[in-house]
Amino acid sequence: MNRDLFGQKLGLTLPLCGFHFVFFFLSVMDPAKTRALFGFFPETPFANPWGFVTYQFLHAGPLGLFFGAFMLWMLGSALEAEWGTGPYAVFWLVATLGGSLSAWAVGTPLLGDPFVVPISMLFAFAYLFPDTQFLIFFVIPVKVKWLAWLSAFLLVAAFVVDLTTRGVGTALVRIVGASAGFVWFWVREQGRFKARKAAREAVTAVKTAQAVREDTSLERRNRELFPKVEALRSAQKAGLPPPSGGAELPAHLQKLVVPGVNICKPVDFKGDKDLVCLRCEGFAECSLRYLAGKPDEIVVRKRE
Repeated sequence: MNRDLFGQKLGLTLPLCGFHFVFFFLSVMDPAKTRALFGFFPETPFANPWGFVTYQFLHAGPLGLFFGAFMLWMLGSALEAEWGTGPYAVFWLVATLGGSLSAWAVGTPLLGDPFVVPISMLFAFAYLFPDTQFLIFFVIPVKVKWLAWLSAFLLVAAFVVDLTTRGVGTALVRIVGASAGFVWFWVREQGRFKARKAAREAVTAVKTAQAVREDTSLERRNRELFPKVEALRSAQKAGLPPPSGGAELPAHLQKLVVPGVNICKPVDFKGDKDLVCLRCEGFAECSLRYLAGKPDEIVVRKRE
């Protein structure tokens, strides 16, 4: 792939990162009002329906803002470059709604980013580019697939902790929300893989069928042609006049010659006694050579 996965994009990722900063500054000015307006509340979800999406832009502090925006930029840019803006937008929306819909189902409010979208992005990125290395603390190189496994372990650990301390609600939101985007991506990727495989098999089948038809057609033509060649050759050897239509046969054979065909040695020409010769595009050229006395006669050797 000759593309810069981490180059600057003018698609969806940059505006989404900008929203994180905008909502953070709103929260700094009035935290309670910002959470009340843009958080997700399962008791009244349609009072502020944008809360199904905007909850993920809320952060408890600068550290959450940094990691949320940084992971979105780093992973989102690469995924948007790989998929295109349209499929990437659907992925982002599925991951986002995975968190809010699961919170709605279990009655858990969302007043901050539970990192469901970045974790979904991390899993998808690790699936596509498992050996890409990130620098932890800008020093330690680690392949992204190991970061994904570590995140999965921490997700399960957080699920157990939430289950025992906060109840099933928070635990379920983390698991469902973080998994929704990746599951959608994985199903889509498998479907595309199977579709590509079926398309390749179909193309191969069509090419094979076409090759068989061409071989059959070529064999039929050469079987009808060679008795005329043999009759003209016999007349030449006996010093007799060409049979009916025999005088025009060399010119007809010359029209059937396919330039560039790698033909065998003259002694290997077997006429209509060998299926390989009959299905060869060089049959007309070998027939002309046979009429010229090369080979002097056709010899079919029996297999030992």
